[in-house]
Amino acid sequence: MVGTRKTDNTEKVGITLPISLVKQPDKARGDIPRSTFIRRAIEQFLRKEGK
Repeated sequence: MVGTRKTDNTEKVGITLPISLVKQPDKARGDIPRSTFIRRAIEQFLRKEGK
C-alpha cells in the first residue's frame, strides 16, 4: 500500500458512525483535523492488513 501524497486528489465521503465512535478519535486527535486523523488511521490499518 502506498501512502497518500500531496498531489493526490481528494473526494468527500459521507459516512454514518455512532456518536460513541466519533468521540474516541476526537479525544485522541488533539489539534489534528478530524479528516487528517481518520485518513492516517485508515492508511495505518491498510498497511497492517497488506502484510
